[in-house]
Amino acid sequence: MSNLALIESLQQLARELRSSRLGLDLGDAVAARHTRDELAAQIDDYLLPRLTRIDAPLLAVLGGSTGAGKSTVTNSIVGDDISPAGVLRPTTRAPVLVCNPADMEWFSEHHLLPELPRVTGEKPASGAMLHLRPTDAIDPGLAFLDSPDIDSVEEANRELATQLLAAADLWIFTTTAARYADAVPWDFLRQAQSRGTALAVLLNRVPLGAGAEIGPHLDQMLVDAGLNDVTRFTIETSELVEGRLPDAAIAEIRDWLHRLAADAEARATVVRKTLEGALASVPERANSVLSELGTEADVADDLWSAVQHNYDEAILDIRSGLDGGAMLRSEVLDRWQELVGTGEFMRGLQARVGRFRDGLKASLSGKPSTTAEVEGEITASLETLILAHADSAALKTSQDWRASTAGSSVLDDANFATDPPGGPARELERASSELRENIRREIRQWQDSILELVREQGESKRTMARVLSLGVNSVGMALMVVIFAQTGGVTGTEVAVGAGTAGLSQTLLAALFGEQAVRDLAAEAKAQLSTRIDRLLAEDANRFHARLWTVATPPAQSEALREAITRFEATT
Repeated sequence: MSNLALIESLQQLARELRSSRLGLDLGDAVAARHTRDELAAQIDDYLLPRLTRIDAPLLAVLGGSTGAGKSTVTNSIVGDDISPAGVLRPTTRAPVLVCNPADMEWFSEHHLLPELPRVTGEKPASGAMLHLRPTDAIDPGLAFLDSPDIDSVEEANRELATQLLAAADLWIFTTTAARYADAVPWDFLRQAQSRGTALAVLLNRVPLGAGAEIGPHLDQMLVDAGLNDVTRFTIETSELVEGRLPDAAIAEIRDWLHRLAADAEARATVVRKTLEGALASVPERANSVLSELGTEADVADDLWSAVQHNYDEAILDIRSGLDGGAMLRSEVLDRWQELVGTGEFMRGLQARVGRFRDGLKASLSGKPSTTAEVEGEITASLETLILAHADSAALKTSQDWRASTAGSSVLDDANFATDPPGGPARELERASSELRENIRREIRQWQDSILELVREQGESKRTMARVLSLGVNSVGMALMVVIFAQTGGVTGTEVAVGAGTAGLSQTLLAALFGEQAVRDLAAEAKAQLSTRIDRLLAEDANRFHARLWTVATPPAQSEALREAITRFEATT
């Protein structure tokens, strides 16, 4: 594969890594986020720039623990006060990169560490920026970077130190006789080893005469850690001259750096070792992120299943309410009876269906306002029923999510609305603020569709066209009554009234269209209502879906990362 194909695959991989949210609070999520961020940063900070220009100046990063004397060593090698040193910790605020003036273009043009701002000049800088200090004391072809402490008390310094070490062609691990066995530096050493980073060790501040004992012990520790080919330098404790170590103390490491800078082949060997090691480490690191995404996806599925279960139950409860006669309670019945006339008229209609056609115009055509009242009562009843169960589903879902750590991490990050004291404060724990108006809209459209069904049925029965033209709205109301005419939810004296009203409506419609047509009309209208209710509840449930995939990584994104890893592996 070409170098260009490798670069493009790395660019894709970095994009997909950064798109992997890993927001659920799971056991290994923190480590996976760290790996994700670190790998994406190394791709941008080191791998892409180095692959773009393999012969660019070698970057040696001087890194290590607090108080290891990195800045003093840097100043001593350069022979100038380039990097501020002192007794206060942390001393190195902004990393200082020392290079030959001939190499300034490479380091100042944001090739390496592209997102890190640059600053020049002699005045010490602070924060996450790269302080560039050109000097003829450093030979062309090699730059020397004094980085923040890897165990700094300031988290930002630790993160920056980690980022800089991942961008190094060569890491010069700096420690002291008192701290060379500390755990944190060895964690970094093992990490560097796993990525194939070229390493050297600088044992600083060794008491006079103690090097013969400490040096071999450190060497054995390196061998035990599998770091057999690491070059080690020792600097014994010396009296500083103008804040710098005497030439004799730093001669060995300074001469080594000079030789490395002068030998293009030796530099290329170091660069290749680190580059190949970093590339080789990419699949394992990326796959560890992918594995955590799989775990996250399983948990996200469980959370979404809770949403679906609660909203499915709400839909079943709403349908049960519709089938139970809840829509035909007193308000709807009263308005309907006002519309069709007195009890005597009802009895007369039931006794003589044939005469109904002749009296329909007189009974219905003069009461459009009453028709609207019936529609309004049905709308209000449906709205109350749907909204109550949507509220219940939202509350149950929120409670289910809060019962798990992962679910709580989704809800706790939500931008909840703030309500007056004493009122519900979390908007996801109740139906959405838009649902009430959406319900009204859907019911209006449903009622319109019923009237359209009536018109269509009337057109197929041309002998009834005149009657329908005089009372389409009222006939539509009669069809709604038939749909809701079940006594399961009607109690007391409403049972008889509801049954009588339903019988009247059934008789009216059968006289117009025939019994089978009435059954078909009622089934179609009820199916349309169910579809609209399903859509309303699905829209309300989607708030949880949107919130979940704002925190967790969507399955499509996980698959995109998998494809990016596969593509990268095919190019190496």
